[in-house]
Order: sequence, then structure tokens, then C-alpha cells
Amino acid sequence: MLNLKITVRQLWRNRLFTALNIFGLAIGISACWIVFRVVHYEFSFDQHIPEVDDIRQVVCVDDVPNPSKGFAGIPLGMAPIMTDQALPDALIVPVYNQHFERLFISKADGTEPDVYEEHPIAGTKSSYFKMLPYEWLAGNPETALAAPHSIVLREDRAALYFPNMKPSELVGKTIRADSTEFQITGVVKMLAFPSSFQSSIFIPIPEKEWSNHDWHSFNSNHVLYIKSKNEASVRALLQAAQKQYNQVAAKDHASFDSASKFETFALRTKHFDAAYDTEGIASDKKVMYGLIAIGSFLLLLACINYINLSTAQIPQRAKEIGIRKTLGVRPIHITVSFLMETLCVSAFALLLSFPIVSLFKFIFPEFIPVGIADYDNTVLLALFLIGLLILISIVSSLYPAYLINKLRSIETLKGKVETKIRGTRLTLRKSLIVFQFIIAQFFIVSALVMSQQLDFILHTDLGFKYNAVVNIRMPYKSYQNSEVSPLLYKEALKKHPEIEGISLGHEPLNKMYWGSIYYFTADTGRIQLNSPRKYIDEDYIDLYQIQLLAGKNIHFTDTMREVLINESALKSLGIKHPREAIGKQLVRSDNATYPIVGVFKDFNQSSLHQKVGPLILGSSNISSQLQFFHIKLPTERKQWPKAIAIMEKEWKSLYPNAPFEFKFNEEKIKNIYEKEYRAAKLIDLATGITILISCFGLFGLATLTAFQRTKEIGIRKVLGASISRIVAMLSKDFVVLVITAIVIATPLVWWAMHNWLDNFAYRIEIQWWIFIVAGLLAIGIALMTVGYQAIKAAVVKPVDSLRDE
Repeated sequence: MLNLKITVRQLWRNRLFTALNIFGLAIGISACWIVFRVVHYEFSFDQHIPEVDDIRQVVCVDDVPNPSKGFAGIPLGMAPIMTDQALPDALIVPVYNQHFERLFISKADGTEPDVYEEHPIAGTKSSYFKMLPYEWLAGNPETALAAPHSIVLREDRAALYFPNMKPSELVGKTIRADSTEFQITGVVKMLAFPSSFQSSIFIPIPEKEWSNHDWHSFNSNHVLYIKSKNEASVRALLQAAQKQYNQVAAKDHASFDSASKFETFALRTKHFDAAYDTEGIASDKKVMYGLIAIGSFLLLLACINYINLSTAQIPQRAKEIGIRKTLGVRPIHITVSFLMETLCVSAFALLLSFPIVSLFKFIFPEFIPVGIADYDNTVLLALFLIGLLILISIVSSLYPAYLINKLRSIETLKGKVETKIRGTRLTLRKSLIVFQFIIAQFFIVSALVMSQQLDFILHTDLGFKYNAVVNIRMPYKSYQNSEVSPLLYKEALKKHPEIEGISLGHEPLNKMYWGSIYYFTADTGRIQLNSPRKYIDEDYIDLYQIQLLAGKNIHFTDTMREVLINESALKSLGIKHPREAIGKQLVRSDNATYPIVGVFKDFNQSSLHQKVGPLILGSSNISSQLQFFHIKLPTERKQWPKAIAIMEKEWKSLYPNAPFEFKFNEEKIKNIYEKEYRAAKLIDLATGITILISCFGLFGLATLTAFQRTKEIGIRKVLGASISRIVAMLSKDFVVLVITAIVIATPLVWWAMHNWLDNFAYRIEIQWWIFIVAGLLAIGIALMTVGYQAIKAAVVKPVDSLRDE
């Protein structure tokens, strides 16, 4: 207890340094806390499923020597044949996603039912509940999906639909999905761990799908899992499926120069494999490792900062330590004393990290995975924080304790400290400062490069003009009046002068498209063109100001009868000049013929990560093919509210049951690069924290240097040195440390940012001035940090500084 009181008094006596240490360590602990929560959550996906190593997902890959990617969807004929041929040691688990527009929940009082918009529903078999460890609150897992119109709810969905009712009371109640009545046969608890299985409503696979033995089509709504300890059994099932595919569909696929084979991959790895992510929840291991690196660096910087500030106080504490040694205190007790001080500081830092973490979650919710709050890992988190506390205490206290124990009592009592603390002159402490500014310089340059690339993305010419253009999704649900022709809305808006233009068709920058194989007869023979196809109307080209290089615009027809192709498609066909393509014929795989009436300049169809590829534009008047309204607003922003009001009024007159929702193209383009924006924001945050912590350490070193050179400063002032010269003298060594850090960091950050930019097909070049600006920024920050202590030391009267020793 006495030692604790001494420790607290010591911390209070040096409360400025104590506050800096607590704040620095709190930042490091908070960063590790957040990173641990996120990383543990992401790496926990599917790991707690019983016998998870025996579970595999069946996927389709291109039958080539080195397939580049695969597809999670399976043909409908696969699950039934595997179920029929599976041995008792293999569990076949098909999951066919079902889609309904609305769910109707009847009320006990007979009033209008509650209506819920579409929600993903899993069509599956009872084997699904044998594979996954759901706890049943009501119903029997063996028979719950036996009846064709049975339905099982997860507890959260049951509570939403039937509040204040117990699970046992729900069995037998009905839910209407569109026009089909389902009877509740079971309620299950949420899985107690994160998993790739996100469904909360389960029904039997419809008979029309289960009896459909189609092997030609692959759909990501249909996936299949196999659970078996027997590798031979799994191989036999894959061979049976492959044999059936080869007999039924392989020949037809070969006519399109396509071939498929079936493989499996471990469920344990599914969460980090975006190619097979059908739920849209996959994560990236590189991002996770990057978060671990950032958290570790911030903690390491905080510990370095603590070491620097602690050793900066050693000269002031020298006499205290000398007296304690004279009174017989052993070195081990002094080490324990420093350990106790560090532990106290770390404990206070941990307490401060609670509000910091909460504040981070509030300000930056986009960095916290959706669903993380549903899973409690309090015990593991507590153990992690305790371990972190112990690690920080040991790492941060050993070096200061070593320096103190190295001093001889007689010399400390005489005040001869600065000549004995060799470690504080050139080696370790200054090396730690250099390391801190290496990290700071790395983050500063990274932030500048990312900012430039994102600015380039937003302002580069994409090949079409999208300013002041909004997109509205055409109604596609039956109750939303989707049968109303989109041409009626277009004609209604064209009557208003406030609307500058309107067109129908696919979004220009969107990965959604139809795809087909086309053939072209050239002088060198028959050329195959595998190209995406988008549907547009006759106003699309003008509204987006897409440049026609040759030919004319298409005529608006009910079906595609003529096409426009882009420059990339022109090159793929081996045609040298756009004019030469006009009038040529493209023949689709079904022998339909389409004349090329125009060639347009390439525009980006997807993000700048990918190069522009071939594209075909055709005409249609079917809303499911056109998909979007594109509306050009007035040039003057003050007229937008009136124009939008007109759009909404005409919308409600034609589509009264469909929500009026629009998005600007600028907003959608930003959403495409959400991952990059999040990374840039994280780097900006890490940059600020790194600079702040580095300044704390530099402040400590400046304090120590000013103390050690007190007598020298007094003598120089007596000899006529000005305050500016003394400040320059004290600052020079620190500038050298920062410049050293800049020199070391520059090639490292150039390499890292060059690799990051390689992910973009269209990118900036890293300019030399970025490193100059980042270096000057680091030097300026360092000078401001050191300047306070330098000026404070320089203005001391010589008589006081010389008396000090």
C-alpha cells in the first residue's frame, strides 16, 4: 500500500508527463481494442460450426489448366442426383434462395395484416439443421420442413413479426408470402457465433425447383454443401455430377467455347473468398492484416512515447533514486517500482480508452462491421486487455529501469547524471524518435497519395457526362404498378421545361449487364466477341454526351434490331477504323443477326480498377431490361427542388404504390469506391494519431536535452548568444533526426503506394513533390513541438542556469 502511495505521489508530481503518457497509451490501447474486436469477429466466421473441417461447398470453375475464378452457383440438377447417390457418411445440404415481394402477418383482431417488404428466404432440407447447430425453441428439426408450405423462423424474425408472443405459441400460425400461405412449424435461436449463413426464414425447396433437372444454367441463388469425413465419398459425388453434366450440357456449352467442372472448397475459408460470396458479407484478409499492422504500430508508438517521456524525467529524479540506493534499496525493487508506475499509468490509460472507443464507434461507424454487436466476446476481450496491460507495463518500464539502475549513487547525489546516461545521448532513445517519424512520414505520404488518387477518380473523364443526372430504378414488383410502360413517365416529364432531358436504360457505370457471344466474319476468318450488352433508348447517347465516332444513333424499338459498339469492341473485331464497321453484321450464338449502325468512344462501365472492355448497346422497351430512368436536372442548382417536385408528382400519378427514390450519379460513383474511401479515412486517422504520439516523444526528448544543456545555454548567453541562435542550436539535432526518418521512409512508402496504385487500371503517377511536402510537414511539426522547450530554455537568465549546477 505504501509503495502504491509513493507511486501515485510520483505520478502526480510529474502530472504533465503523466497526462501525456496516459493519453498516448490510451490511444494505443483503444486502437488495439477496436482492431481486436473487428479482426476477431471477421476471423470467427464459421469457425465454431461443429466439425467445420468436414464441410465443403460445391462450386463451378472453368475447365481450363489454370482457372482464374469460380462461381458459387450450381445447376438445379446437381442436388437431387447427389442426394440420391450419397452414402450414409455424406450429408447433402442444398440452399436455394427464395424471393417474395411481400410478407403478410395476420393480426389476432382481424384488422389489416402487417406488411413487410421482401426479405431473403432460404429454401432448404432438414439436413441444413443437421449441419448447423441451431437451438430449437419450438418445433422438431426432423419434421419442421416436411410439409411443402411449412416455414421456420429465427427468433429475431419471430419477435419482429409476432411481438410479445412466446416461440411455442407461434407454431401453427400462418404467414402469407405474396399469395402463398405458410404455416409456422418451428422457431430457432440465432447462432451464437458469426457465420456465412445469414438467413432468418426457412422453407422447403419448392417441388418445381427440386424436380427441375436443368444442367445448362448456373445461378448464385442455388448453392450446395457436402458434409463428410470421407474424401472418397465426396470425390464420388463430384464425379457423378460431372458425368451427368458432361452427358447433358457440356456439348451445348462447348459451342460457346465454354466448359465447366465441379470442385469443392472448405467452408472454413469461405468468409475470405469473395468469388464465392453469395451473401455479400465476405471480408478481405489483406485488410485484416492491415488493421493488425496499424493497431500494432500505434501501440508500439505509444510505448516508445512512454519510454521517451519516462527517460526524460530521469535527470530530475536522479537524487531521489540516489538516496533510495544509499538507503539500501536493491535494483530489483527499483525495477518493480518503475513497473508499478507503468502499470498504474496503463490502468488509467485503459479507463480512458473506454470513452475513446465509444467515441470512435459514434464518429466512424463505417469501420465497425454490421452485426458485430450481436455476438458477445466480453470474456475474451477482457483477457486480451489484461494481457495488453501486462505487455505494455513490461515493455515500457524495462528500459527506463535499466538506465536508473545503471547510475551510481554518489554520482547521482552530486548531480552528474547527463554524462552517465549514455543511452539518452545518441543510440536507443534517438533511434526510437527516428522510428516514430518513419511511421509518421509513411502515413503522411500515404494519405497524400490516396487523396490524389481519389480526387483523380472523381474528376477524371469517364467518357460520359454525369453532372446533375439522377437515376431512378423502374418499378419491378407487381404491386408497384410495374406493368405501366416506362415511356409514359418519360413522356410526362418531357412536357416540363424544368427537366432538361430524360432517357431510359442501364446505368453507364454499373457491373450489371446481359452477356452474349457474338461472331463476326472478317477477312482473316470468323472472330468471336464475348461482350456485355446494355439496353438503352434513343436519348441515352445525347443525355450522357457519349461521343459517336462513326455512324448514327440507334432507333428506339421494342426489341434489339441494331447495335452500337465501342472502340474496344472494334479492336477485338480487328477493324482498324470506326467507319469500316458501319453496316457490318454481328451474329449471336442463337443465329440472330444485328447490323452495326454506330461506333462510340469508350467509356468506363465499371470502376477504374479495370480497363474498358468491349460493350454493345441495343434498344428495348421492356422495363426489366432498361431498369433505370436517367433524368437531367437544370444547370442552376436553385431550380433542382422544383424539378424534383415535378418528378415526384408525375411518379405518384403513374406509380402510386412504388417509393419515389432517386440517386445522383456522383453519389453512386462514390459508393463504388467506398472501400478506397474507408481506407483513406483510416490512413488519415492513423496519420493524425501517429503525428500526435510522435510529438509527445519528441517533446520528452527536447525536455531532456534542454535540462542536460542548461549550463551550456547559460555560458553561451553570457558570451552573447541570442535567443534565436540558442533555439536553432537546440532544434538542429531534432531536425536531423526527422530528416533521417524521411530518408529511410521515402523508398518504403513509395514501394507500398506503388503497389496500392497497381490495383487501378487508371491511376496517377507518384510525384516527387509529394515527398517534399510530406517532409516539410514533418519537419514543421517537429520544430513546433521542440520550439516550445527550446524557447523556454533560451529565455532563462544565465545566473539561474549556471547556479543550477
